Amino acid sequence: MFSLTKRQAAILFGVVFLVTLAGWLLYRSHAAQEARLQQATILTEQQAQNINTLQNELKISKQNAEMLAAAVAEAKAGQRQPEVRYIVQAPTVQVAAEKVSDQIKNNDKTLPPLALEKTDRTVVVSNETKTPEANWDVGVFKVNNYKNWYIGAGIGVHDGDYYIPLAAQRNFSKDAAVDIQANVDTNFKEINGGQVMYRRAVNKLFILF
Repeated sequence: MFSLTKRQAAILFGVVFLVTLAGWLLYRSHAAQEARLQQATILTEQQAQNINTLQNELKISKQNAEMLAAAVAEAKAGQRQPEVRYIVQAPTVQVAAEKVSDQIKNNDKTLPPLALEKTDRTVVVSNETKTPEANWDVGVFKVNNYKNWYIGAGIGVHDGDYYIPLAAQRNFSKDAAVDIQANVDTNFKEINGGQVMYRRAVNKLFILF
């Protein structure tokens, strides 16, 4: 057990308060943009296969843009299906895409559940070649982004001594990462310890969840 002096308690409270405040402000600043980006975005086949366009329009990383562009190209080549595929009757391909986009934005319950699933990005892409029935083939692609890196810092206590854990996590895929942490003294002069961890995403934790 250890006890905190008034000065240590004040410092700890101040750090926690500032970290909480910074996190809240950061969340507020990105909430509106994320809400807009999570709405259905209409792209042409050419735009949906252009990595630069995907990065700029969807605000996603190059790695995520490359994966989405590859998925659209495979769908166009008939090697895979979009998450949801529609045959829409409309006068033009743009009107067909807008019709599907509006249905998704309005949470139209006549759509398949997968089309309404909340994901980081939803992209509506129309096949610009009509089907034999003279209707438009519209595909919906659902995108869940993952970041290449996570970094973090905090405060910890060991045997009554404070230290600052500094961490960097490299994500190699959506479900695999390596995490490195160094424990630095509060004067930032010494590294007192650390760890390296391999992380793996799982659907269930043993038999509990």
